[in-house]
Amino acid sequence: MTIAVTGATGFVGGHIAQALATAGASVRGVARRPDAAPWLAALPGVHFASADLADPEALAAAFAGADAVVANAALGSYQGTLDDFVRTNVAGTENTLRAAAAAGVRRVVYISTVAVYATVINRAMTEDQPRYGPRRRLFSWTHLGTDWRYCVSKLAAEERAWALATELGLALTVLRPGPVYGSRDPKWTARLLRSVQRPLVFAPTVGIPAVHAGDVANAVVAALGAPASEGRAYSIAGPPTPLADIVGGLARMGGRARVVRLPVPVWVGYATDAAARDLGFRACPLEEGLIEALSAVHPAAGIASAESVAAPPAAGLPG
Repeated sequence: MTIAVTGATGFVGGHIAQALATAGASVRGVARRPDAAPWLAALPGVHFASADLADPEALAAAFAGADAVVANAALGSYQGTLDDFVRTNVAGTENTLRAAAAAGVRRVVYISTVAVYATVINRAMTEDQPRYGPRRRLFSWTHLGTDWRYCVSKLAAEERAWALATELGLALTVLRPGPVYGSRDPKWTARLLRSVQRPLVFAPTVGIPAVHAGDVANAVVAALGAPASEGRAYSIAGPPTPLADIVGGLARMGGRARVVRLPVPVWVGYATDAAARDLGFRACPLEEGLIEALSAVHPAAGIASAESVAAPPAAGLPG
């Protein structure tokens, strides 16, 4: 089975490509700069094709002969103007799905985000949670950690994906990950790692539904092997974990900071019952995820390798 993964050289895309290759798929990484992830290109079963989200013809050529497409490439929070987000996330999603159809690919897994929801606190949100909205909200709990431009553009992109799936006859599954951490993350995980190198860190106990990148990747593998997931959306998130616990774990394993906990009786959470039922989803334990996150930073410090702590795929790929 050949799976094309857009944005494979990025953080989450790299984990997705690795999990698919481990599950026995032939992975075709689709990226603007295929040489940006030499570690991934060295894995058996992984090959690259060059294409930009703005170039439908190049995308269609990259998808030719694939059995499925994982539409993962996107612009993340605080990486551009609203026009940049719309061009990359919304128009790029349309180009990706139209290119998949043009290449004869029927199966698509789209990587969305929990940022499409109108966040509420201290209640587990389901996939039916009201949406963020088509424009910037005056206030949203989401704004505490997520760029409103990202919220608006990813919601518009997901809605476009659903409409195109109907128009083009695509079998679409949408995954909505929570805040993602793990190895090779240049953003949130890297900031946390830098913070624990200081002598003292103040960390609130606000509950964060952090999910390891490997768990997101395993959900992709499971979705491709589960026909019941076609036409459905799933929240992919960990249990609300105090940020102070995450920071404290990193400090013990790979830092030197003394962590001072600041009590904040607030948490954000998502129900993952549907993902557990259809995809066999489970979030890996925090300690296991943090070990993997540190593995690329301290490979000689006795910390387990990424492969040794990655959770097994929740379901196998179809034959």
